[in-house]
Amino acid sequence: MFGSKKDKSNSIQDETLKDHSKKIVIGVSVLVFTIVLILILEIYTVSLKGSQAKKINIGKSAEQKSKSIITEMAKIGKETKDLEYKYIKSLETIMSPIEFQSFKNSISGLANKNNVFISTLNEGKSFKVRDYKMYSINMALLSKYNDYVNFKKDIAKTPFRINFDKETIIRETPTSSKIKINAVISAVVYEQKDKLFKDKKKFIEQMKRAEERKLAREKKLKELKEQQKN
Repeated sequence: MFGSKKDKSNSIQDETLKDHSKKIVIGVSVLVFTIVLILILEIYTVSLKGSQAKKINIGKSAEQKSKSIITEMAKIGKETKDLEYKYIKSLETIMSPIEFQSFKNSISGLANKNNVFISTLNEGKSFKVRDYKMYSINMALLSKYNDYVNFKKDIAKTPFRINFDKETIIRETPTSSKIKINAVISAVVYEQKDKLFKDKKKFIEQMKRAEERKLAREKKLKELKEQQKN
């Protein structure tokens, strides 16, 4: 009997140990799983933060590049406007076809003013020079030498680019005080000038105002410097 009780007790203890062993295995498994899960979550969180930081850095870099590009484009735009305005200003000394005709018609008045007699005054053949054309006026004149000099001075007051070409001067007669002149006045003409100035009217006015403001600032700064010296 005692033997059977002892065997039964040992059997119960074995079963208890088995139960505890299972619980320990399960507990350890759960603990290991929990630790692994925590590690995975931590790695994912770090990775996510790193990814977000990387995205933020990429975004900041893109924003800086965008600002740099916009600044550069604005600079290029300003330089382009300045060059365009500079080109348009250079055309102020070049005649349009209408301005050429007006200039040609003014020659008669200048001749009368300076006692210069015009024998012939006619327009010569034009020819192309790059984007422009060279117009010409053929003249045959009779006057005293000083009157002719004054006549040329008055013509030279024009704001446009002109040139006296093929000028020949001879005395009218061996004993005469008058001279005979044959000359050609050439002028650079831009045939699209009137259209360009009409199309760019607002732009020209805007750039002129900006130029005037700049000159006013420079003048004021110069005056302030002069006052500081005194």
